Parts: sequence; C-alpha cells; structure tokens
Amino acid sequence: MRPQHDVIIIGAGPAGSAAAGFLAEAGLDSCLLDKAEFPRDKTCGDGLTPRALGLLQDLGVLDLASHAGKRIAGIEVHAPGGLSISAPIPSRDSLPDYLLVLPRYQLDNLLKERAVASGADFQGSIHVKDIRPHPDHVEVCGERHGHPVSLTAQLALIATGANSRLLLNLGFLDRMPGTILAARAYFEGVRGLGDSLQAHFEGVPSPGYGWVFPISATAANIGVGFWPHSLMARWQPSSSRSAFDQFVQSRKIAWMLQEAKRTSPVQGFPIRFDFPTARTFSERILLLGESAGLVNPLTGEGIDLALESAAIASKNVLAMFSQRDFSFERLKDYDRELRSRFQKLFVFLNRMRALYVNPLILNRAIKSAAHLPELKALMVDILLGNQDASQGLTWRTVRQAILGV
Repeated sequence: MRPQHDVIIIGAGPAGSAAAGFLAEAGLDSCLLDKAEFPRDKTCGDGLTPRALGLLQDLGVLDLASHAGKRIAGIEVHAPGGLSISAPIPSRDSLPDYLLVLPRYQLDNLLKERAVASGADFQGSIHVKDIRPHPDHVEVCGERHGHPVSLTAQLALIATGANSRLLLNLGFLDRMPGTILAARAYFEGVRGLGDSLQAHFEGVPSPGYGWVFPISATAANIGVGFWPHSLMARWQPSSSRSAFDQFVQSRKIAWMLQEAKRTSPVQGFPIRFDFPTARTFSERILLLGESAGLVNPLTGEGIDLALESAAIASKNVLAMFSQRDFSFERLKDYDRELRSRFQKLFVFLNRMRALYVNPLILNRAIKSAAHLPELKALMVDILLGNQDASQGLTWRTVRQAILGV
C-alpha cells in the first residue's frame, strides 16, 4: 500500500506547525491536522524566549512575529516579602537579546500559515481518535464534522500539547501525568507596565508564581501557575481559578489593576512537565513538545522547547527518509537526542523548584542577588531556561543565595 502522505502531524501548535514547515520545505509531503479551524486561541503565557526567537528566525517568521508582538528588554522578579530585582536580557551567542510577548492566537496562525506556504497540507476540524501502525505505513483515524476520516503516511508526529486523551488511548501514558495548574486573562489599562516581564511570588501558592507579561504599553497577559503535587498540596487552592483570584487581589497586582478592565475570560489550563520519564516514540510515531512532557518544570515555559523538539524531529525524520529506515531502532535515535539535549536540564530545574521555590529561600536569594551581579545573572539564566544554567550553580552560588556572601 502506498501511503497518501510522507508524514502526518497531529496538532498545529508551535511544535506541529514548525515540524510541518521544516519537512515540507525539505520536500516531504507533510499533512498537518488540527481539531480546530484557524485562527484559534490557545491559553498560554505568550512569552517567547531568545531560544524560541532563534528558531522563529530559522523558520523565516521572526520579522513578522516581532512586528506583531511586544518587545521585552528585561525581567523583574518580585519576592514574597516585597523585595525585587531587575535585569536586562543577556546577549548569548547569535540569539536575540530580547524576548517577545505574542498571543498564541497570532503566533500559532503565523506558524501554520508558514507551514502551508512551505507546501504542507492543512486540514482543520479533524478530531484524531486513533493511530494504527502497520509494517509499511501508519494509519490516522478520526472524525470531521461527524464523518469518519482515515489518512495514511510513513510516519505520524503527535504534537497535541497537554491533551492526554489520545496518548492514553495509544498506550503512551498509563495514567494522567502530573501537571502544573495555571490560569490567565488579558487586561487593558494596566498600571506600571514597562518593557520587562514580571514574575511575582507574593499572593501565589507555593511552589508557584504569578506573571505580568505586557502585550502593549497598557495591556498585559496576567496569570498564575502552581505545582499541586507537592508537600504544600494541603494548603493550596482547590483550582487554578482560585489561585488566579488570590493573585490579582495581592497588593502589587491590585494596584496595577485598579483602573484596568479584563478583556478576556479567565481561562485555566494544565501544563505537562514530565519529560524525564515520558515516552517520546513508538512504532512509526514520534511525540513533540508538550506531548512528550517538554515544558520547563520551573517556569512552565514550553514554546521554545516545542520548537526545538520540532527541529530535532524534523532532522531525524529527513534522515529516516534519506535512509529509507523507519525501524524502531532508528526511531529511538530521536529519543536519544532529546535525552542528550534536555534530560540533565530537567533534572536540574526540578531540583531548583523543589529546593528554592518557597518564600523563605526566595526572600533571601533575591535580597542577595540585588547586590551580587553574578547571582542575578544566574537567576536570569535559570528563568530563561538556558541550558548551561546548571553549570553555573556551584556551592559558592548556593552560599551566596542563602547567606548573601
């Protein structure tokens, strides 16, 4: 049987659309499926790190994204006790020395359109229910407007984010994974916005943090996220909406919102971050981005990791087609590359969250960072998810964070 496509990608978020674009541009017949029609909204913090911007440059859409988004020059961190630090975005290698805040409604459509312009076939309103590997192809089964749909390809890539139903059905998950619980809303008329992202640890569950991400001079994406599966679980709110309501009533945020108007519903969303133990492939199937648990376990940021996984998957898929090798062992090379790139980073960030995201340590660490440039720079690297951040964490920096010396 000759498959209808070379590759079918399920999910047109950043990971799926980026992969579809990379593969189509390289000459493969890539079919991109999504349960929605575009443009569509996606609940997120909307922040794009320098690593994400570097990949948008590779995709040829950075100029468009920069024109549509809000350019961010720095980061502010506000401790539970009221102290704060600020720092510019560091210049690293060839990456931009700024961030962008771009609502997913715009970003995802931009990436989907880029994939289509590169030659990918986009089909919306398709609810994928099953993927059936065969010796010489893979079959993707679903529904569109109540009618059955069946498509075939050499390989399938799953990029459905935190939606775990399909992964449970396919056996990638034995049970629902632990998640970060988050909620966000957009506000207009916000006081005190500048050109920095704000991370707040006052008025939020522990471990967790709140954010204020400007999308213009007077509007912002404001939200909160927390880790419910922790030693603090019994003292945490019952839902992400409860945590959000608590956060916007905190002293600093209440002042910022005193004359503001909420311009969107408050929307809650789960975030997977279980990459160290997650499965990333099976026969003729690869998982990308959050479907593989690839979300920063300290900050909840996942767009940069989604785009990076799309680039890694695309490179491996092109090699498979070049070699005409779609064997289980060849698919395993994708997992090996992900582990080599991200496993140590995730272990490090998980430990950072467990040890330091609590009011006592945060107050001390931010007080110390206020007068220790080396420690402040390390904090910024950690918040941005820079992969060499773990190399900067020594007993000396731990002592600086806790004792200020």
